[in-house]
Amino acid sequence: MRTIVKRIPFLKKIAENLNNQFARNDFIIKELKKTKSGEKILDAGCGSQRYKKYCAHLEYSGQDFGQYTVSEKIRFDEKNEDEYKYGQLDYVGDIWNIEEKDNYFDVILCTEVFEHIPYPIEVLAEFSRLLRPGGKLILTAPSNCLRHFDPYFFYSGFSDKWYEKFLKDNDLIVESITPVGDYYSWLSVEMARTAINHSLFAKLLLLPAFLYYYYKKPTDESRDTLCMGYHVVAVKA
Repeated sequence: MRTIVKRIPFLKKIAENLNNQFARNDFIIKELKKTKSGEKILDAGCGSQRYKKYCAHLEYSGQDFGQYTVSEKIRFDEKNEDEYKYGQLDYVGDIWNIEEKDNYFDVILCTEVFEHIPYPIEVLAEFSRLLRPGGKLILTAPSNCLRHFDPYFFYSGFSDKWYEKFLKDNDLIVESITPVGDYYSWLSVEMARTAINHSLFAKLLLLPAFLYYYYKKPTDESRDTLCMGYHVVAVKA
């Protein structure tokens, strides 16, 4: 099925629109390009270090607790994974207690990590401590997601109001909070997920509803009702 999708441009475009990883990549790469050569960046909760190759002009450091190995299948659409591979870690330990001096980093990148952190508010406080005044936080996290990376899954997501309150409480000034997707796109994704993983009858039954929501134009109301996640940029006061 995936091979067929890749070979047909129309289907490939639909698949990309259903996967918010593409929008996330565009956002993060764009923000990393804005950073100045030689700045110190911390990739917090870096995992496999997907974005390290875009930090060649920066002084890069990776942090993670480094204990995740493999998740057993916990959803009907999830396959048993191979052992998880980490990149080279400069800081190993809890993300809310990183052994580095105050005001050390110019940039902190943290992408799709907060749902796996038991103490997300404390992490924002730690990021604020580590960033120099004027330093930038580049953050992405879901506002709504299925369980994954078990057993390290603690929250299904965070709202824009959560960021507005707790970033401000930790001396981080919001530059932008951008929603990814909306209620209609969320419905189309879930219908596609269900159809792909069930019978031909399910595929035929769900196709009309999938197409209806896939092509439905987003509105402010549909974004506020539900979205996939948020892309956040904040600056240390």
